[in-house]
Amino acid sequence: MSKECGLYRATKPIPSGDDFIEAPRLVYFHNHSQQGGSMIVLPGENVNNRWSFSEKGYLVENESFIAGLVSLKPEGFYRVREHFHPNDEQVVDSDALVQLGYNGLGEPILFFPVPVEGQNAMEFPVSGLKIPPAIYDLLEPLNVKGAYVPKVKHIH
Repeated sequence: MSKECGLYRATKPIPSGDDFIEAPRLVYFHNHSQQGGSMIVLPGENVNNRWSFSEKGYLVENESFIAGLVSLKPEGFYRVREHFHPNDEQVVDSDALVQLGYNGLGEPILFFPVPVEGQNAMEFPVSGLKIPPAIYDLLEPLNVKGAYVPKVKHIH
């Protein structure tokens, strides 16, 4: 069984030598490694609601473990396509700008921007709203890289 490289939620304990790392857990899965097999990498530090991952990982050959990996959307910025009610007291409007991130258990969290006083800027706080994965279908990725400026070759 082959899965694509990317973010996953491990639903089964991660083999670690003679031990196991408990699940559920946010992981980065590589379907290749220098050792030849698939590899799981654990998150390290979370900065600006994005995880960095260790250079070292755990080789996994157990197909049952790999089958238990649940694919996650990439961390980043999204537009909410239609409104939803995360609970009885809140409504998230359609077209809302959100940042998608995860906690260490691989649970999705939406972060909502707030204006920075006295500046033409907004920031995303470090606390957000935990959502069920079913909300994924309502999120559309946004490109916030800015305008592309092609490099023009001048011929004289």
